[in-house]
Order: sequence, then structure tokens, then C-alpha cells
Amino acid sequence: MGESETMRALIPFAALLLLSACGQEKSAVPTATASLPLVKPVAETAPGLPDSVQTGDADDPSFWLHPTDPAKSLVITAVKGSGLRVYDLQGKLVQRIDAQPDGRYNNVDVAYGLRRADGSTIDIAVASDRGRDRLVVWAIDPANPTAPLTDISDPNQGPVFPTRLSQDGKSEIDNPVSDQVSAYGLTLWQDRATGEVRAVVAQRKAARLAEQRLVVKQDGTVGHERVRHWDFPTSHKGQDLWAEHDTDPEQDWSPQFEGLVVDAEAGILFAGQEDVGLWRVNLTTGKADDKPFYETRGSVKSPFNNPDSKVARDVEGLALYRGADGTGYLIASSQGDAHGDGGHSDNGGLDDSFAIFERGGQNLYLGSFKLTANGTIDAGQECDGAELVSIPLPGYPNGLLMVQDGYNDDLNGMTGNPSATNFKYVSWADVMAALPGTLTVPAGGWSPR
Repeated sequence: MGESETMRALIPFAALLLLSACGQEKSAVPTATASLPLVKPVAETAPGLPDSVQTGDADDPSFWLHPTDPAKSLVITAVKGSGLRVYDLQGKLVQRIDAQPDGRYNNVDVAYGLRRADGSTIDIAVASDRGRDRLVVWAIDPANPTAPLTDISDPNQGPVFPTRLSQDGKSEIDNPVSDQVSAYGLTLWQDRATGEVRAVVAQRKAARLAEQRLVVKQDGTVGHERVRHWDFPTSHKGQDLWAEHDTDPEQDWSPQFEGLVVDAEAGILFAGQEDVGLWRVNLTTGKADDKPFYETRGSVKSPFNNPDSKVARDVEGLALYRGADGTGYLIASSQGDAHGDGGHSDNGGLDDSFAIFERGGQNLYLGSFKLTANGTIDAGQECDGAELVSIPLPGYPNGLLMVQDGYNDDLNGMTGNPSATNFKYVSWADVMAALPGTLTVPAGGWSPR
């Protein structure tokens, strides 16, 4: 695993070398083939997508906490070719922001207190624009209830990934935007030492993560510049991650990452390499583990075959439930590929599930659950992105889990072509009840502000 020339070589955390991937499950958890607890969503966003002539498709949610009235908080979502959609806590559409021509907003996140040139601060939302290989930045105005987001992106910013690593790993090569090896997964974090807001961005169809510093210009627009990057392995346990197969998903692989989340208090980036598993990067030292701390199940047609794992290929959205003093949970979407043509048959009932890990320590696996229908609200399937808020909110006393539903209004005949997509709202109290005695960290021990 390589890094930019300005960075030290990546080495594993010494304390974690004793762990073996997927070897840390607690003995009390159900087996991978056991039925999983079911949780009902309590609300969903409306209307479903696509809702415009653009090729909209819900992907990733984020959450913005209102500074004085939690009831006025917002769920800000990336919907790919349709841009952004902003919702309230009941799932009602607040603001529609269409993508720029050729734009495709893949992931979105929120940061608080970005310092401007005049010393004042603003809250922002940032999206990865996969179509144009850019970062799109919006200021969030608490005083504007109907159009709270305003684009403040630097129009002269350069690409996030001007180069890429060759497949043989030996050289940097030019990376034209037309190849779409571009900005993909994204998360934001604030460096406590400097106050800087930084974005960690995954490169599509590659095994690279880049950290970009957000730069506020004198005119108030916001651009970005590279701080460092990490290159991860493109093979795992004998499996070439560049291998592709048009008809058999068991033999179709990718080295790319998408799900990302930073535990700023611990200085740890959690990163999901979709087909491989979950990695940690220490953002203080710049060092990453030398292997994932939790692997996916791999494939029965691969030397990487891990049937004891509770996470199916591919692992997608990551989110943190943050409690006091470093307590809490990491949640990961075990998307799998049960839908569409030629889905897996060996995932042990783990497609469309969510795996929960301890936030700290060895990140032990704690359990999994699935979403199920609740009256007119359908279940959630094929979740791409997720967000989790550990503060009491109106209607959500223990916090709110927001997940993308890739098959709104059910599975559309299992064709892989959903008629609509949207986002489901889940009360964390219901998740706690579904896993009794497992999730004991109370809400309210942390605030994003």
C-alpha cells in the first residue's frame, strides 16, 4: 500500500496487529444464516425519485442540526444526476437543487463552523460531484426555511483527482474526467488542531482515498487542495480486485471505496472497500492498517471466501452513533446483491442488512438487523448511503438513522431497475429494542456543534 511522496509509508497500528480480520465477533451473536431482527422505518422522503427530467437516483443522506430548534433540522441528500434534495424531519421536501450540466452528486456531508475570510463562520454541505470530479459546497442559512442552501463553490477549482495510479501500481498517469475515475465517496471532518475542515474523498474505480483541505477564498467561495492520499491494495487473499465478469457477480470485483466516516474525537477514518471490507486510517499519524479490520464474505468462486462474515459484498454506507467519552457504534450497510439479474445465493440472509460494531477499541461486531415494511412505508433494500444522529430529536428520542432505499415501493420485479428510490427514517430506539441488551449507549452524550 503506497502513499503520496510527501507522506510517510503506511504501516499498521501496533495495537491492532494482534487482530485477524473477522475474528472478533462476540460468541453471543447469531450465525450468518440466522434470521435477523426486523426494524420498521417510521417515515420516508417524498416524492420518490426520479422527480425530474434528470436521471435522479437517491444515494446518500446527511444531517444538519439547527442551531436553536432541533425540530427545524434538515436531512440533506445526494441524488446523483438530479443534484440535491433537502427534507425536514417528517420527510417533506424543503428544497430542490438540480445538478449542474454533466454533474452527478454522489455523496454529501455537513460541517459546522467553517471560518470565512472576515472571521465569521458558516455551516456547510459538501457533495462529491462524480460527473465533473469536483467538490460542490453550499452555505446553510438557518434563517431561510424554504431555500436554506446556497452554492458557494469556487468556480475555478481543479479536479479532485487529476491523476490516478496505473493498474500495475507502478506509475501516476493523467486522469481525464471523461474516464470517470473521479470523486465518489465523501466524508467531512474538522481538524481540532487547526480548525480546518477537510474532506476525505474516494476515487471511483480505484483504491485511492484523498484528503482535501477546504480553502475559503476572499470572495467567499470555497475550493479545495490536496493534503495527502492513501493507496490501498488491489488484490486481497489471492483475489485480483481488477477482475471483471459481465454475467456472474460472483466473479465480478472492484477495488473501489465508497462508504466513509470520521471519528474526529479519536482521529480515525473508517473506510469501506466495497468488495473487501472495513479499514481504519489514523488521521493524526497518517498511518493506515495493513489489512481490513473486518472482511466481507467474499465469494464462493474466489480464494477470498469468508462465510463467517456478517457483511455481504458489497459494503456501502458507514455512519457513527456517537456517545460520551468515545462510546458508541459504527454501522455499515451490508448491501449485497440480492436484486437484479444473477444475484448472489450464498450471502446467508445478509443482503439488505445493517451490521453494528463498537465505535472504539477493537471495533467488535455486535449484531445486525434489517428493515421491514411499516404500513404504507415499504422496507429498505440495497442501501447505498446512511447517516446516524445520536441526539434526541422530535419523534426520535434516542436518535435518528437515515438510509437510502434503492427499491422504493418494493422490488420492481427484481429486475435491478427500481421504479423509484428514496430515503427511510428509522428511530434508533426501535433498533435498540430489536437488539435488546446490545445497544446501551444513551443519546445526548455528543453534539455536532
